[in-house]
Formats: sequence, structure tokens, C-alpha cells
Amino acid sequence: MCTSAPAAGQDGPPWYDASELPSSVRASARRGLPRAAGVARLEELTLYDLDLDLNLDRRSYDLQERIWFSNRGGGPLREIVLRVYGNAVAGPAPVELRGGACRGRPCTVEAEGPTTLVVRLATPLRPGERLRVDLHLRGRLRVIDSSRTNVLSQGLESLTNLGSAERTGGYGLLAVGDGIASFANFYAVVARRRSGNWVRGDDGTMGDQGPDALAHVRARIRVDRGVRVATTGVVASRRMVDGRQELSVVAGMVRDFAILASRRFETATRRVGDVVVRSHFLGAERAAGERVLDVAAESLAVFERRFGPYPYADLDVVEAPLVGGAGGVEFAGLVTVASMFYRPAASGPMAALLGPLMGGGGAGAQGTQDRMLEFVTAHEVAHQYWHGLVGSDSREHPFVDESLAQFSAVLYLEDRYGETRAEQDADMQVAMNYRMMRMLGEPDGRVDQPVSAFSSPLVYAGLVYGKGPGMYRAMREAVGDRVFFAALRDYVRRYAFKTAPDRGLVDLLARGPNGARVRRLARRWLEETHGDEDVGGADISGMLSTLLGGGAAGGGAAGNAGASGGAAIDSAGLGELEQVMRMLEGMGGGGAAGGGAGGAAPSQEELERTLQQMLRGLGQ
Repeated sequence: MCTSAPAAGQDGPPWYDASELPSSVRASARRGLPRAAGVARLEELTLYDLDLDLNLDRRSYDLQERIWFSNRGGGPLREIVLRVYGNAVAGPAPVELRGGACRGRPCTVEAEGPTTLVVRLATPLRPGERLRVDLHLRGRLRVIDSSRTNVLSQGLESLTNLGSAERTGGYGLLAVGDGIASFANFYAVVARRRSGNWVRGDDGTMGDQGPDALAHVRARIRVDRGVRVATTGVVASRRMVDGRQELSVVAGMVRDFAILASRRFETATRRVGDVVVRSHFLGAERAAGERVLDVAAESLAVFERRFGPYPYADLDVVEAPLVGGAGGVEFAGLVTVASMFYRPAASGPMAALLGPLMGGGGAGAQGTQDRMLEFVTAHEVAHQYWHGLVGSDSREHPFVDESLAQFSAVLYLEDRYGETRAEQDADMQVAMNYRMMRMLGEPDGRVDQPVSAFSSPLVYAGLVYGKGPGMYRAMREAVGDRVFFAALRDYVRRYAFKTAPDRGLVDLLARGPNGARVRRLARRWLEETHGDEDVGGADISGMLSTLLGGGAAGGGAAGNAGASGGAAIDSAGLGELEQVMRMLEGMGGGGAAGGGAGGAAPSQEELERTLQQMLRGLGQ
């Protein structure tokens, strides 16, 4: 059903009331919200009104959705394009349009493709006019096998998919695994507009899928008794209806909305000022869940000091069965961290090898995993600022939020542990993305480009996550801490609840006497190809030295156990670890370090068998 209404002040069907929606925003941030969002009244923002029935046993949901849309553009609209990002994965579309009809203003609602719904209007919607679109959607959750949700399995999957141009099954955002159901990208949202045109597709599935525009969400969620739910926004009320729970949730001033549910969730809570921080996790993994809570709270405190106030009343950090290389995924007021980091580190020879390869600095399998969990958690909390509070186009300019979130995670480590630890993790968990890309034969390239322009996830990670963060470090050194962090805080104040220009922070940093140098640095890091000089190239011996915590590498030299302890790798083991690196280089088709064998990537079974054979001399 579609119900239209004329512009504010004219007669017509009733519109929604936004008065309750700011309750999810921190009390100190509620004043002046319309002005911050660039509207006269909060009711001008799109409202997604969701009536959601979740059936975890059947792994399905039924959704009645009402979209309250105002034409805030400069011209009339003959159609409104909606996107269902949950269908942007290979295989049968999990979300199905069951119906859509119109009243008041004749229209039709049709599926134009798996991710695209089109509302075609009989008469144009003029600037300032409003339209309510009612949809009926049904969806099902993909099933993630528990054997995939550990560090070892995800590491092997990543190695066997190095050359893949796309991810095929998504990150598990609309899926169930290990008793945790994840509902993200499950509802229809208004599509992006660029140059006056609707964006009907994304030319690929790498990177973040989902909306960037600010909106409101109001949801009524029905689940079985005993199911615990974590959501974006705040729960306004709970009640039992016909033996089932019904939660009323409000989420004002958000860019997305997600729900996670499990019968086995437990929760730990801490306050950072007046913000409630919660960690939701499976009961058997309480130690990791409390560790995540500690990192989330401490990183939020660091970011508030460095960047400015966090906007929402609470922050939920939730264990989720993520796969496909995702360590975590961000949403407004809620972030998820992959279940693999909550489990005890795998033991045995494979773990002894994959631990260093995954960036643990020779700290041993459990130490490696803990440092990865800490970095991922801080990175996802940083996304509450970039692009949660300060919006950006995550498809056209992904470096804006991702590179800055990487830099922010290193900044958290610096403030909490000091520069030495921050430098170690910056090498292992940031720069290593670029160096691995180069070792596998991919050339340096432009950081600032659309997601669709990157040839593979390997290149995307190498440039956006590995190289791009270095620009902020270089600019900090160029202008000094006082100017750098003043510009960051100004960036937040100017663009809070808005969308920043892709070079908005660069522009602010370039205002002072070092402006010309700042512009040169932006060109160097974002547009030019000096990565090998600035980040480090594909030198395998140097990479091994970093992976093993700074010890000598190559030629049979003994490795270093690393700052966090753990057993050293003996000379024979180090030589065999270098063989593995050479094998990976060969998988990249003859990488830049020289001499790769090329050819198709091995299967997971072949890779595991080969790695096992190389572990004979690995000291544990």
C-alpha cells in the first residue's frame, strides 16, 4: 500500500511522528538534531517502519515494511528505487517480495532484479511531497556450518580464495550459525542517487553492502520466549503476546539497522560516561566476551577524547557467525565481531604456522588471536564515527571510512599501550595487507577509487586497508598532533549526521601553512604508486621478520618469540615457513618478490596437506 501526503503545512493523509525517535540518541546530542541532519524537521528524513516476525527454528522471517519517504530533491520523481542488499550474494535470493500496493497515489511495486525494487508512480512526486510505500517481504537465513567459524578454517578459506574476484556467499550477515541468527540487510531501503539518477546496482559484492543515507527506524520484533535480542537503537518496551515476546525498538538518526538473536546469548555491561556499552556472546565464551567489552569501552573512551562525543545512548558489540574473511561488521550503535575470535585458538602444527601468517608476531596461537580480536573490535568501534556519525559514500570512496578506521584502531593501541605496541600492530595488521598483496604479484595502485574498480578482495584489502591508513600517519607527522587532531574534531563537528566530501578531512588539514604539503601527501598516498617505498614491498625475509615479531628471517636464522611471549620457531621451522611464503607467492602468479610458480590456486585440502608436510621442523 502507498499513501501520499503533500508537503508540510498542507492538508493530506497523516504523516509519522518523530518525537520518540531521538530517544536512541545520547541526551547531550539531541539538541539541534534537525539542523545537524540538514532538515527543517526530523519528519523529513525517511522512516523505515518494520513489523518483523522472526522464526529461528525455521530460519525465516516475515516482514511488513512501511517506508515513509519525502522528496527532498530538486525535481519531480516518477519512480522510487529501493534496494534489498541481502540478495546481493550468489545463489537463490534469500529475500522475496510478496506484495506491494498503492492507495491515494496510483503506483506499482515490482522487482526489477534480485536487489532492486521499483515503485513506479502514475503522477510524479514533486519536491516537498511525501509518499508511504508498504511492502510485504519474506526471507530465509542461510546456514553457516560450525566447522567454518574458527580462525583456522577462515584462514584456509582466505588462502584458497586469494584470486577470487568476488565473494560468493556474503559475510553471513543474513544467516544463522552456532545458534546465533544475524539479520542485516534484510529490509528494503531507498537506493543511492548519483548525478540525479538512481543507483540500481553495485557492480560487484566486495566491500560494504548497504545504505549510506541518514534515516530513522522503528521496529516491532516478535520472537519466541527465551530468545535474547541485540539491536541497533533502544528497546522502548517489551511484552508477551500469545506466548511470544514482542519488542518495540526505536533507532533515530541511523544509517542502517541490524538485529542479532540467540537463545544462548549472555551479556556483560559497562558504562563510558553516560553511554551504556554491552557485549553479547555465547555463554561458553564469556572470557572472550568480557575481553571484547573491555576493548570496546576503552576504545570508545579513546575516540571520544580524540574525535569528540559518541552520538548514541548505547553501543552493542555482538558475537556473530561471520565468514568470507570478515573479522567484524559495523552498524549504527552496534558492531559485530566474528565468532572465530571468541573460540580457543586452534592447536597443533597447522595453528603454529597459521598463527604467524595471520599477523600474531610470534606470540603463539592464543596471543595471535587475542591481538586480532582487539584490533578488529577497535576498528569496528571506530566505524561509529566513520561512516556512522560522519557519513561518506562507501561504494565510490571506500577509503574514507575504512582507511580512517584502520588508523583509528592503531591510535587506540597507541593511547592504551604506547607507541611500540601500536607500531607492532600497525605493521602486522595494517601494512601486512599491502605487503601480502605485493608478494602475490599484484601491482601498487590508486587507493581512492570505487569498490567496483578493485580487481579482487586481495587488492581491495591491500590498498584500502593496508596502504590508505598510512596517509593519515604521514599527515599527522607533517602538521603536528595539535593541528591534526583539531582538524579531526572539526571534521566531526562539521559533518556529524551529514555526508562529508570524499576529501573533506584533507581540505581541513590543508587550511594552515602546511596546506601545499598536505595536498602533495594526499596525491601521493591516494592517487600515486609509492607503496613499496612508503609501506614496504614484497620482500619475503622482511615480511617474515615482521610476522615473527622482529626476529631475523631467511637463511635459517632463528626467529624471535615476539613481545607477547610464546615459543620461538627454530631455524629449520623458519626455513620451512619461508617455503610456505614462497608457495603463496607462486599462488599469486609470480609475485613481485620474484620467482612464483603461477597457476591455479590449490584447493583447501591440497593447501592443508602441503602446509602439513612443511611443518616437520617447526618448533612449538
